[in-house]
Amino acid sequence: MNTFNYSVYKRLINILKKDYDFTSFSKIKFSNEPVENKVLIRHDIDLSLKKALNMALIENRLGITSTYFLFLRNPFYNIFSKDNASIVSTLISLNHNIGLHFDCAKYVYNTISQLSYQVSREINFIQDFFGIKLDAVSFHRPSSLAFYSKLEISSCPHAYEPIFVKKFKYFSDSRGFWRYGYPLDSKEYKEKQNLHLLIHPIWWNNKNILPKKCITDFKSSHIKDIDKHLFIELKNFWKTNQT
Repeated sequence: MNTFNYSVYKRLINILKKDYDFTSFSKIKFSNEPVENKVLIRHDIDLSLKKALNMALIENRLGITSTYFLFLRNPFYNIFSKDNASIVSTLISLNHNIGLHFDCAKYVYNTISQLSYQVSREINFIQDFFGIKLDAVSFHRPSSLAFYSKLEISSCPHAYEPIFVKKFKYFSDSRGFWRYGYPLDSKEYKEKQNLHLLIHPIWWNNKNILPKKCITDFKSSHIKDIDKHLFIELKNFWKTNQT
């Protein structure tokens, strides 16, 4: 099934709720509870915080929590701006977990320890600003799971640690289709194995929309936001340069 609308998402969640406990990366790594019948839902926010908020509200109404992984260095949104910081605060108030979405391509590093240092710096920026403890780290376009399996971050787990790779069946809606099949059609779901679902809110809408249309819609919305902020920032300029 490659149908990405909110009704389908609600159905997926409600079915999973019957047999699974929804958990977080930190709980799995640091608690002593059995790792059985668990679901990790993770959202890597590559483009749109607004779309993330839509999904967070749906999940809250359904009584579940998930982890929203935010970019610190992103060309499309700034989590510290007034509007976006308000969205992040709303995600927190809805009892969702916050994680760091880290882009290794933004840094030059030669060793695991150098990478760990840069990740920790970004973690601290977000934690200090929002006054929270991050749940975990996910990596943008990971190159090698073997490489990341060697990485240890003292303050929080990351999504490619062995426990999350070996004890959970991974599904992802990357590029607007289920890369490893629809979770509810899988052998692992039927056997009630642990599931790790990566859901990108950009692909999900009130009605079915092709992935390319999702991107063009985002582009149009982003341009409108730029125009709005330009007007606010330069309103005196417009007044003094009217012809």
